[in-house]
Amino acid sequence: MDLIYDIVKKLNKKEIRQIKHLIKHAPFEFEKMGKLFDLVTRYEEKEEAFFSQKLYQKPPDNTFRVTKSRLKRVLENALLNDKSLNDYTPAINARLQVRKKLLQGEILLGRGAYLASKNLLMQVISTSKKFDLYEEYFQAEMLLYRNQSIRTSVKEYEKRTEQLLDINRLKASINEAMILYYSISNLLTHKALKAEQKKDVRATIDQLQKLCDQTGHPHVQNLYFLSEIYFLQIARQDEAALEFCHKYLDLIQSDPSLFSEQRLAVAFGHLAQVYLRLHRINEARHYADQALNIFSPDEMNYLQGLELNFVIDYYAEDFDSATNQISRAMEHAEFSSSKMTAARWHYFRACVLFRTNNFKEAYLALNDTTPLLADKYGMNLNIRLLEIMIMYELSHFDLMETKILNMRQFIKRTQKGQPKSRATLLVRMLMQWYRLNYDFVKTLEKVEPGERPSTEKIPPGSPAFELIRLEDWMEIRATSYRR
Repeated sequence: MDLIYDIVKKLNKKEIRQIKHLIKHAPFEFEKMGKLFDLVTRYEEKEEAFFSQKLYQKPPDNTFRVTKSRLKRVLENALLNDKSLNDYTPAINARLQVRKKLLQGEILLGRGAYLASKNLLMQVISTSKKFDLYEEYFQAEMLLYRNQSIRTSVKEYEKRTEQLLDINRLKASINEAMILYYSISNLLTHKALKAEQKKDVRATIDQLQKLCDQTGHPHVQNLYFLSEIYFLQIARQDEAALEFCHKYLDLIQSDPSLFSEQRLAVAFGHLAQVYLRLHRINEARHYADQALNIFSPDEMNYLQGLELNFVIDYYAEDFDSATNQISRAMEHAEFSSSKMTAARWHYFRACVLFRTNNFKEAYLALNDTTPLLADKYGMNLNIRLLEIMIMYELSHFDLMETKILNMRQFIKRTQKGQPKSRATLLVRMLMQWYRLNYDFVKTLEKVEPGERPSTEKIPPGSPAFELIRLEDWMEIRATSYRR
């Protein structure tokens, strides 16, 4: 029943009416299938036994499964008919239609209907050129090339060979660009990078830029601009990142092969994030709202959009709205699909609870952040630091000593040869605070300016993103004691 419900959820009211009409006027007996469809649209998700009992007054057997299979096939056909493609953007519609014609052309070619096959394949080539569908373009040309091998003179066929090789080189370059882009985005999304790793990523992006210059293909431009946007934020070059954000938006809006509501929303999301990093909250909120309005509420991108809106609310200190964003995220269908994503939201929740003085609840929320501890250079440190701060607020001084000393050992292992890294400086500040019996004023007075952690904030999109910074909390605490 899961497959049937998966399709039914995607049907609009018009399509449901059309399916009911189709079943009602079918030329053969579909009474039971019609009743099953009616039950599926009337009830929430149920098991097979429920529907079988309603239809046949007995547990599911082969008779019920045949009825279910027939209904699934009808639903699939309703979603896959040509008219259903009209709801897609022109570029996606073109790609889907081209793939269908490509398959039909290959079948006709195999059956020996050469003229009919060539007619379809030439349509594929024409549409592929218009929408930069390089894969389908190559496949159609390859089919024609094979077919003409014994029907074309040697000289003419040599030209066709060179043409096909050029197309193949373009195809290979685009595929290489895609591989490089996904490797970059995966690394930047899930791991805080050391200096050497940043150099490696920069080299990969430079390689992607060369492919962009060589091919001039819009899809490679798209991947290159996105890679620059991700990396420049991590490198804290916000003005440069903003420039690439606008380049990306212009590319999406000007090229019909790339434009889609999804990509437009992604462009708005990047602009919102960079404006947030530049502390331009109004512009950030403007683009974040535009992005969220485009995404479908049940997709992963919507969940990422909620995160961006949460961070904006958090920075604006609108904690009621930030809490609402967390609730919406935790009810999202994709929330549990990634342990890292879920753990990240639990970290956000712990931070809001901490900022609103709900320290016990914040401490409990940290139990669900365990998957983030795998990032030894980013979120691991943030969670450890937040735990120590919460323990102080709860007066768990007997537990703090062990946590601080464990963190010092952890930093020694993971940050060797990095005496000025933020983590190393933070641990030194913690140790000073511990030796001074947790006196905030004396600790801040004792720490030399050169030994203070960098005041530069970690990017909101970075895996090492800190919502609560140890030195800021200490400063607030010290100020309250001075008064």
